[in-house]
Amino acid sequence: MPINDLLSKKRQSIINKSFELTIATYPEESQTFLREKSTQFTNPVGYTIYHAIEQIIDKIISNEPIENFILPLEEIIRIRAVQDFTPSQAVGFIFLIKKALQDELEKDFESSQILDFLSRVDSLALVAFDIFMKYREKIYDLKSKELIDRTWWILKKYNIVSEISDKTVETNKKF
Repeated sequence: MPINDLLSKKRQSIINKSFELTIATYPEESQTFLREKSTQFTNPVGYTIYHAIEQIIDKIISNEPIENFILPLEEIIRIRAVQDFTPSQAVGFIFLIKKALQDELEKDFESSQILDFLSRVDSLALVAFDIFMKYREKIYDLKSKELIDRTWWILKKYNIVSEISDKTVETNKKF
């Protein structure tokens, strides 16, 4: 039996295990709440993580190209980028998915077959890291712009600065 066929049969078990392992990376008081993934309105984080993991597993089983993983990876990374995770913790859920897959495959396949199949999952971690860095850069960019705007507002409020004309700027550029 090919690996993909076995994974298709064990799909729900792999999804549940991957979700549980990912939720376990959160503080204990959050885990109970996140497990309630029933609707996106009462628990948008748990719901999003569960459905993104479900999409990732489905794409792994159907051997889709790496580009097709970007949207579900972004859904999880977008959440984890604004939380207090280090970069390795934020993308570490990929290796938890890999562990869930490996646990199911070890029972029926040799390790060399499993390693070949799971090497694709390792490349997902690299894609996830790139996505994480993109969102962290956006966050820091927004924070710096907000700080500049606040500083400018305070300076204007107390008449510490004023608008300068374009002629003054052009004159000062020549020096």
